[in-house]
Amino acid sequence: MRLPRPHAAALGIILAGIAFVPDWAAAQPRGGTIEVPGGQNTNAPVLFSAEELSVDSDLGIVVARGKVEMTQDQRTLMADVVSYNQRTNTATASGNVSILEPTGDVIFADYVELQEGLREGFVRNVRMLMTDGGRMAGNDATRTGGNRTELDQGVYSPCDLCKTDPTRAPMWQIRAARVIHDQERKVVQYRDATMEIMGVPIAYTPYFSHPDPTVKRQSGFLPPTIGSKTDLGGFVRVPYYFVLSDSMDFTFDPIITTQQGIVLGGEFRQRLRNGFYEIEASGTVADRTTGTDENPIVEQNQFRGHVKGKGRIDIDNTWRAGIDLARATDKTYMRRYGYGSEESLTTRLFAEGFRGRSYAEVAAYAFQGLRPEDRDTRQPIVAPTATVHYLGEPNELGAYWSVDANILNLYREDGTDSRRISINGGWQMPWQSPLGDRYVFAASLRGDAYWAKDVPTDDSLGDASPTKNATTARMMPQLSVNWSYPWVRNDPGVQYLIEPVAMLAVAPVLGRQSDVPNEDSLGFELNDVNIMRPNRFPGLDRYDGGQRIAYGLNLGAYLAGGMSVRAFVAQSYSFQENRAMPVGSGAEDQRSDIVGRFVVSPSEYLDLLYRFRLDKDDLTPRRHEIGAAGGPSWLKVYGSYIYLDRPTNEPVTGRREELAIGGTARISNYWSVFGRGTIDLTNGGDLLDSAFGAKYEDECFAIVVSYRRTRTRDLDIEPSDAILVRLFFKNLGEFGLPRVDLM
Repeated sequence: MRLPRPHAAALGIILAGIAFVPDWAAAQPRGGTIEVPGGQNTNAPVLFSAEELSVDSDLGIVVARGKVEMTQDQRTLMADVVSYNQRTNTATASGNVSILEPTGDVIFADYVELQEGLREGFVRNVRMLMTDGGRMAGNDATRTGGNRTELDQGVYSPCDLCKTDPTRAPMWQIRAARVIHDQERKVVQYRDATMEIMGVPIAYTPYFSHPDPTVKRQSGFLPPTIGSKTDLGGFVRVPYYFVLSDSMDFTFDPIITTQQGIVLGGEFRQRLRNGFYEIEASGTVADRTTGTDENPIVEQNQFRGHVKGKGRIDIDNTWRAGIDLARATDKTYMRRYGYGSEESLTTRLFAEGFRGRSYAEVAAYAFQGLRPEDRDTRQPIVAPTATVHYLGEPNELGAYWSVDANILNLYREDGTDSRRISINGGWQMPWQSPLGDRYVFAASLRGDAYWAKDVPTDDSLGDASPTKNATTARMMPQLSVNWSYPWVRNDPGVQYLIEPVAMLAVAPVLGRQSDVPNEDSLGFELNDVNIMRPNRFPGLDRYDGGQRIAYGLNLGAYLAGGMSVRAFVAQSYSFQENRAMPVGSGAEDQRSDIVGRFVVSPSEYLDLLYRFRLDKDDLTPRRHEIGAAGGPSWLKVYGSYIYLDRPTNEPVTGRREELAIGGTARISNYWSVFGRGTIDLTNGGDLLDSAFGAKYEDECFAIVVSYRRTRTRDLDIEPSDAILVRLFFKNLGEFGLPRVDLM
């Protein structure tokens, strides 16, 4: 309904708080909406619309009815009836009252009495819907300053109400004698508060608070972890998060145990203008075991702890510097107290630069071995090492140049010291013939120089090998060509691929290279990834010399819907004996073992991978890897099987055969279960590690209950069982399900 001009003018007079503005009011557009340039306490205009308006000039009262909407300073009041008393400067609203706050919160009420431009007043039977979905309700509420709402007999919950029975109690709620929402401080406070789960009171506190939905970072408790572990007893882990500034925070994360006392830990983080750094540390005083499993030494009341850190600084558009820090007081501390299961810790200090297609790095490394056989005196320290990689732009034929350079200074307290300079220049050009077959021609020239001390003369003897000092240099030119000829056939619904591949490499024969210490080319094993490379070694200390040809076949069938079957098989042949290849690698003889892989995707829900290495003579398996993963959205499963006949450079381990399986299943909208296990098939099927549990998660609450059993023995780490419980309450701290640390 269109407002008559006199009524619009009268409403403009009242809302603007001015004496008389008939000319301004008359100039307003028709249709029931007027804009008043000014308000009682702000300079913001007032927008007002309604279907019907009546004015009592004697009493100074204006009454608007029917879809009333009043907006001022980004705050909007809507109701069935709004009455404004000019003499008391008070507006009242009733019938489907709602107030939309500038923050996005919405207040619903049966009756509202407001003053000061909708900023202060009284609300009856109030309900509040917050921007994150949280809800508050109370009998009565008072509003002050436009940013503070106090509810009597209030209830707060972020949980959705039951669709079939809205009167049912939500999953959890906080009921309090008084609830205060302070928008200026961005906090929700409770007095005489009771926590209820499914309507049952479980905890009481005289005071409680949590951040309101506009807060992204707020000091307070994070979700706890409660559990029991064989070697720790019962334990509880309750982190507390401190916001120190807009760019700095600290998490205090103690672990309280019944058998091993208290572990104090925490993490400090800061974001800088041109970088960041973060550091995690923990410590306790407890017994620790050193020595070996055969001869353990128990040291009582010793400090045990760890530190991990990471930092990055951008120096300019090309260069940045950084540090990665990781150290522990002993080999088993981190695994025992749930801070990680690494077999070694690496500390790195570096500076690196990126420009175009090129890269450079200067770094220093320190290592700490955490395996039982590791000795601190034999851990290397690298200071410095520098690497430069230059990659030129391709010319019109696609050919390009590259240069790689490296220097290394590595020393040990007990063991081999090594200094190295290496420079490699290369050229590469792809070419496709008119017949469709493809070639990659490459040429390289590499020179290395070594100054080494205490180099073992026979690696097979281990520490018992006599040593020598060596100064040596080598020059290694190499020519290579990679060839492939893809054949494709298209049939209805399927595309087939047959692609023979081959590689020819020509270089001088280098022999055993016994004067060169081997630091970065250990553990080499022939596989389907490296067989077609001219230099199959991963590092610089060993070089794949001599003349060699590799040949293989790629096969594929690609069906509609993303289904496919792919296969690759290959073998290599050296024209002379290659004594640089380690025994057990599959490439120590002139004719190598046969390597390959099968990748099968029979549907969008399943992927299968099989990688193998077969003996060249009788096709007996030397290595098998089988992996499977898939399932519909409600069921995800995975499994892997590995078989190693003779692991390279692991004579003590011998044959290894292991099976790992796991998966998750959603059994309802809110419930899911998960589990995993690792079985050692080498020793009669021993279960090495297993875990399973259940998870409940809805829109406002989550709980994870898990059980883990380990059978690892290492010094003071014994086979153990652990039970953990984690709780997550939305808006009372962290919400969501991060990775569960099963300790």
